[in-house]
Amino acid sequence: MTARTPEQHEARRTAEDGPADSRHVRRRLTFGVAGDLADMPAARSPWQRAYEAWRSAGLDWGHGAPSREAAPRPASRNAVRAESPAQAPARPRPPAPAQPKPVRPRPVKPDPHDVLVAGPPKARPRPRPAMRSGPTRRLRARAAVAAGLAVVAGGAIFAVSRGDDGRAEQGVPGPVAADRLFAPDPAATSDGLVQDLTTIASAGGTVVAAGTEGDGVPGRERARFLVSADAGRSWSLAALRSADGSAVPPGDTPRLVDGGTGRWAALGSSSAGGVTAWTSEDAATWTRRPPAAGFTPSDQVNDLARTGQGFVAVGASGGRAVAWSSADGRAWQRVDGIPGVIALDRVAASGNAVVVHGTYGKRVTQKRGKKKVTRTVRTDGLWRSTDGGRTWALVGVPQAQGSYGPAKGLAVGPGGFATVREGRRTTGRKKHRRTTRFGVLFTSADGGRWQAAGRFGGAGIERFDGTPSGLAVIVQGAKGARTVLRSTDGRTWQPGGTIAAPVRSSGLTVADGKIAVSGRQGDDGYLFGVDLRTVPGAVHPERSVRSLAAGPGLSVAVGSTNGNAAIWTAPDGRAWKRAGFPATAGLLLDTVRGGRGWLAVGRVSGTSPGPLALTSQDGLTWQKPEFPAGPPPVAAAAGPSGYVAVGTGVAWRSTDLRTWSRAGLDGAPADVTATSRAYAAVGGRGKVPAAWTSPDGLTWTAAKLPPGLTAPLTQVAAKGDTLVAIAGGAAALVSTDAGATWTRRDLGPGLTATAIAATPGGFVAAASAKDDAAVLTSPDGMNWRRVAVPGLTGPGEQRLTALTAMGSTILATGTDADAPILLRAPALR
Repeated sequence: MTARTPEQHEARRTAEDGPADSRHVRRRLTFGVAGDLADMPAARSPWQRAYEAWRSAGLDWGHGAPSREAAPRPASRNAVRAESPAQAPARPRPPAPAQPKPVRPRPVKPDPHDVLVAGPPKARPRPRPAMRSGPTRRLRARAAVAAGLAVVAGGAIFAVSRGDDGRAEQGVPGPVAADRLFAPDPAATSDGLVQDLTTIASAGGTVVAAGTEGDGVPGRERARFLVSADAGRSWSLAALRSADGSAVPPGDTPRLVDGGTGRWAALGSSSAGGVTAWTSEDAATWTRRPPAAGFTPSDQVNDLARTGQGFVAVGASGGRAVAWSSADGRAWQRVDGIPGVIALDRVAASGNAVVVHGTYGKRVTQKRGKKKVTRTVRTDGLWRSTDGGRTWALVGVPQAQGSYGPAKGLAVGPGGFATVREGRRTTGRKKHRRTTRFGVLFTSADGGRWQAAGRFGGAGIERFDGTPSGLAVIVQGAKGARTVLRSTDGRTWQPGGTIAAPVRSSGLTVADGKIAVSGRQGDDGYLFGVDLRTVPGAVHPERSVRSLAAGPGLSVAVGSTNGNAAIWTAPDGRAWKRAGFPATAGLLLDTVRGGRGWLAVGRVSGTSPGPLALTSQDGLTWQKPEFPAGPPPVAAAAGPSGYVAVGTGVAWRSTDLRTWSRAGLDGAPADVTATSRAYAAVGGRGKVPAAWTSPDGLTWTAAKLPPGLTAPLTQVAAKGDTLVAIAGGAAALVSTDAGATWTRRDLGPGLTATAIAATPGGFVAAASAKDDAAVLTSPDGMNWRRVAVPGLTGPGEQRLTALTAMGSTILATGTDADAPILLRAPALR
């Protein structure tokens, strides 16, 4: 079985920064410091004693990680609501066209677990590989050696290597960019991702559209901001970052945006259900802000507007209207809205005046026969505030020029505030009776006194909005299409274009008189009159490498691109090519090689989802055989009784990759592997971790696991009868008896395991440390050592998600800021 993805203080100094006479320093550390340590008062802690000894040696105490040069990085508010030798290899050369492009070094964030000795600071040296921790040894008085100094503190042992021996992991290369190695399908007609533009706004000639892109699984979508500085004629992808410099998490959806004059804000929701905010000074770089204190999980934010003092948002919570105000879009103050108002859904601001639209309960008395009946009906209204929302006054918008029904949309257009209503006029009698439908525009200079300003053709108002440069409205057209009308003064209207029937609009604005509409068309984002495929970075082809496996002379990777299952092969783990087989919508999750050839398993997507299996004798030519109906298999292994695949509540076994036997399994396994004489699977029952063993792949027995685990197990690897399983944290479970009993081990503080694989020398694990990736090795799964691998830290999020061993070479795939990477390194011990 192979691993798969689970569904400064100061920089470290190199030898050049130390004292000029390094032999003097080593002699001082060897003969002087040890004596100093022994002569210090026993009341001092080991850290204090070490610090004083190092200071007496003329050295500075440093903490951090090596510095590297940074790699350059690319930079619905208005709806109407209804194999390699072990010696050190040479550094990678610049790639030939068919070879991968090496990942450029990037700044490395300090590692809180690194401790070092450094000399006086000098000019920054050229980047060098990270220092290797010296061997762990007990700190004894007068027993320091020139090779390094070990320090004991708080029960942890740290080793400090001498400055002129800083190349820690000799011969360990960093990852390379793998965009061309695991290329998308050139014949695909779809990108395979789901995009949605959920909101749009403009100020002058600057237009911002925001939304999401993802694989369609809730919680995995990522926020996207598009910006135009020329009223929508050209577009670019805005940069997105977090306030603390960490990677922006998935699961956010911006739903409202507004701004101008050097200050922009956006509000939306996170996958956890809370309100999320973003801010920008130029609309080209956006910062995700921590959850604001002024919002609660039950809040529904419906609209956002820029004001002269900052921003105002409106919505509802628990059946009551709520408003929020902010001077900068970061800190928000809550105002429990207008008494009696149920919800607010629109807001517009001009000068000191803020106007909101909402619904409230109105008591109506009607006569039924001889009785009068009073009841409460829901109606709409406008309220105005000139003191920042502290007090509100209900304002009336009269019905006029044939208007009827509620006000739809609210904007600040040429001359002041504006809203619209449906209108109709009936003429003739009986058979000649005819009704004409249209829209009626109402305006107000200050938001207090309103009057009808004109009419426009069309009925079925879908969306209305505007800016001081003009007004726009979307109305129903023929055969499901919509018509866009525009006006510079509210009195005369001209056709502005047509929106096709499949489009669902989400926003409308006018930038320097030019109309911009956001929305979604099928699984693609929509911008009126814009081909998003021509906007750099706006559309990404779906691509994932879910599993790696290796056999004699061949490596195989499986996953998906453009929404279809994908397989890549490489004879040496370097030059990867797509394997050919009939296009199949879906995803491959695992692959394994056994005595009868290769097996890849996954799921078919589309209108008839189900299991997917592909087989191959040589790993190059693949076929799609019959596979039993039922839950999709998520993992596969090859062992003493043949091939075994597992899925939720089920396991399958085959000896020839043609016929399969099915058996039940109590739980949801996530991975399966083979020991020397049996099989083991790991996963969970609900949220509880679980493991099972089977002598033949059909009869499964649950194993007893140690307490304290809080999440299901995600992956497992086997070396003989030794098993190592990981979960979504630092915990690892180890079994030395083929899964009968398990012992808990931890990879290290601050780590989250992401992949595990067996190697000729033991095991290798990948983990994430906040936004960085880490590699760890162990000879037996019990004791783990973190390996310094260049290129796995720095700006953005680095992650290794699949591992395998190809002879004496480790292969790993993952992502660096959403771009695929490949790590090929000697097997580490």
